[in-house]
Amino acid sequence: MSTVDDKMSPRQQLTVLASIMLTPKAASPSRNALQTRQRIFDAARRCFSSKSYENVGIREIARESGVDAALVSRYFGSKEQLFEHVIQNAFNVDEHLPANLEDIGAFLVGQVLNDKSEADNDGFNPLRLLLLAAASPETSSVVSSRFKQEFVHPLALRIGGRNASARAALIASYVIGIATMRHLLDSPDLNLSLQDEPVSLVVAAIQSCVTQPS
Repeated sequence: MSTVDDKMSPRQQLTVLASIMLTPKAASPSRNALQTRQRIFDAARRCFSSKSYENVGIREIARESGVDAALVSRYFGSKEQLFEHVIQNAFNVDEHLPANLEDIGAFLVGQVLNDKSEADNDGFNPLRLLLLAAASPETSSVVSSRFKQEFVHPLALRIGGRNASARAALIASYVIGIATMRHLLDSPDLNLSLQDEPVSLVVAAIQSCVTQPS
């Protein structure tokens, strides 16, 4: 890099200073590391929500994120540890629920019906991840525990009242059932929108579980 020398003329010194000021600074190592880690994480989310756990490998995730496989292990450890990072906060429902309890049924049905077209910008689909992981002997236990912790239990606290836990579990059953028909069984009969008349039936069913029984 050029430096200012006392022997330079004032014009030369100004030229060098301008060159220094206009030269883009390289990203710091810590920033590069964070960006690399995020790329790996995003790639893992896409892979685990598009294939079963057994069919996803560290090398595939590395290839998807554009890094060496050793770097994936360096940042996240084993495939199992990386999977646990991916499912952390993947099913967090509490911060997304509408404030009005009367709107929860329509909100949840709308989310599950739009999940194919409105996955995260990085291609991650939490419902598909749940279904794929729940069907795997290696991940069924951990993903079940995480789903209960982040979806069922917070929902039960939110709706409150008698038998809140059972009612929340029933709501989750509706959501998972619709998702299963759409993703695993690929049922064309469920290519519906929230405005379609048959959908009002399941909205009403879920909303009846939300409303505190008298």
